[in-house]
Amino acid sequence: MTLGYKALGKGPQKILFLHGWLSDLTIYDEITPYFDCDKYTLMFADYRGYGLSKHLTGEFSIEEIAKDVIDLTREQGWDRFHIIGHSMAGMVLQKIALLEKKLLISAVAVTPVPASGLALDADTIAFFKKSAGDDDVLTELFDVLTGKQYSRAFIIQLTRRARSALSRQAMLGYLDAWTGTDFSQDVTNIDTKILVIAGENDGAVGPEVLSETCLKQLKNVEIKTIIGAGHYPMQETPVRLFTLIEDHLDQSNVNYAILAD
Repeated sequence: MTLGYKALGKGPQKILFLHGWLSDLTIYDEITPYFDCDKYTLMFADYRGYGLSKHLTGEFSIEEIAKDVIDLTREQGWDRFHIIGHSMAGMVLQKIALLEKKLLISAVAVTPVPASGLALDADTIAFFKKSAGDDDVLTELFDVLTGKQYSRAFIIQLTRRARSALSRQAMLGYLDAWTGTDFSQDVTNIDTKILVIAGENDGAVGPEVLSETCLKQLKNVEIKTIIGAGHYPMQETPVRLFTLIEDHLDQSNVNYAILAD
């Protein structure tokens, strides 16, 4: 079994992009053109039930994603790389760092779900589950996630993209995964440098939530906030997000080269 993926570039610096709960690999389309394909090799993966892997089923767990992704990078001959992970993928990249700590040079967690998951009350869980089959509820959810600051046309487009991106089975299965998984006691052992990027207006995992979770759970972490952004800075503020990512990659590569010598 191989996950569906898209690859771009031929550069020596390898970057794996992992999407969140309500999107597939196309979530990065707005920032992809900024990457120098002579400097970077980019790989974008779709999990089971999403996009190019929509036909694949499984247990829909965080660890399953991590193991699938590790298998994919091995098939591609990648031995060291960076990870950019959005939302639920913030958990995934931490799980990868625990399972195969030598693989990662660094990681960027964009508006991530922390390793402790997000414990939601019964009403919120019911609201999220209803969004799996009700476009109006899903649109309302996207409006909350992006800080209730954008036109309805933009929010509806997010709903349409989500509906085409993933299966209902995957949506409900991964909801259980990122709300019910907690391996925060283990991540203190992660040495990988992780940049956490928060969205000022994120209605789910804003700066305060990430400061109380990721910043306390991880030992080699830095958090930066994008002013004006919500949960989807790759679409809301793509240039600012790319700038933060590139600065992090450049510094991480300098540090990696020094350690390698």
